[in-house]
Amino acid sequence: MNGIGKNLKRIRLLKNLSLKEAGNLLNMSATAISKYEKGEILPDSQKVIAFANAYGVKAIELLKTYKVPEMKFTSFRKKKRLTGQNLELLKEIIQKDVSKYLEVIELNNIETNNISLKKYPCNTLEDAENAAFNFRNDINISNKQPIVDLIQILENLGIVIIQIKNTDNRFKDFDGLSEIVTNIPTIILPDNMKDGARQRFTIAHELGHLILNIKDKKVDEEKLCNRFASALLMPNEAVKNEFGKSRGNISFFELTAFKKEYKVSYAAIIYRLKDLNIISEYLYKRLSIIISKNIGKIDPNPIQPETSYQFEKMVYKLEADKVITLNKACELLEVSTNEYNNKNNNN
Repeated sequence: MNGIGKNLKRIRLLKNLSLKEAGNLLNMSATAISKYEKGEILPDSQKVIAFANAYGVKAIELLKTYKVPEMKFTSFRKKKRLTGQNLELLKEIIQKDVSKYLEVIELNNIETNNISLKKYPCNTLEDAENAAFNFRNDINISNKQPIVDLIQILENLGIVIIQIKNTDNRFKDFDGLSEIVTNIPTIILPDNMKDGARQRFTIAHELGHLILNIKDKKVDEEKLCNRFASALLMPNEAVKNEFGKSRGNISFFELTAFKKEYKVSYAAIIYRLKDLNIISEYLYKRLSIIISKNIGKIDPNPIQPETSYQFEKMVYKLEADKVITLNKACELLEVSTNEYNNKNNNN
């Protein structure tokens, strides 16, 4: 599939059109539309204009192309109901955003050959616990303190964090994705996660997929990554310093204070306490009921989500250094010239 073909498919999916519906708009068969999208037929200038008019976009939107990397989508966390056109569209958008990021990295002359994450052997829950402990030690973060800004720490290690736009909530069933793309460790997640605790746990979980060396194919990789994420955000030593080694009861105030400091959810805290045998199964269930009664299914006071500014910073730098034009910067950031200038002037 060529660049224009990918654009035709992505924009058709954005417009929520089937191949047949797109064909009706253009007086073509669904088979012909598919051939254009696959690159089996290359549209001439008149056909590009016809597609643009039918889809209600500018012709330049169909002509902008990026070098699309091959992606496997093996560590793709989503709910089962995310299927069909929404899933196709999500994959197209992910590949497009990854392509743009790789182009900006290349234009900034950032060396990527030496980006390598240490792998930690992991086949049991205890291995996942140890991996989190060793990872913190290896990046010089104490196991007695919270991680304040997870995104910034991972980006400083060379990990690319991409937050996919989800303005119409079509991808509400997408949780996250991690993959090594052209030797660059990459984590992808929706940009509109309102609960920072869930967002941070998702990022930590996806990090687990990148650095846990799981050789036993019979083990549940998702459970190991969950344990890694929990231990990374709530280290054993820190948790026991806060709550003690064994408790018969815990106040809701204690949970709230720990939640604010470590930026994790109530549910994650009590599950961690149970995993570390600080509380019993009975107390875990009782606390679950208390939390449900106090806050319901949605936390009324969620942790503030983190935001990645790395891509945006690199684009502004390229434009300031005259490596790219203003129009190219706006194209990469998908903003108007006024929006770009206003943000630049306000900063």
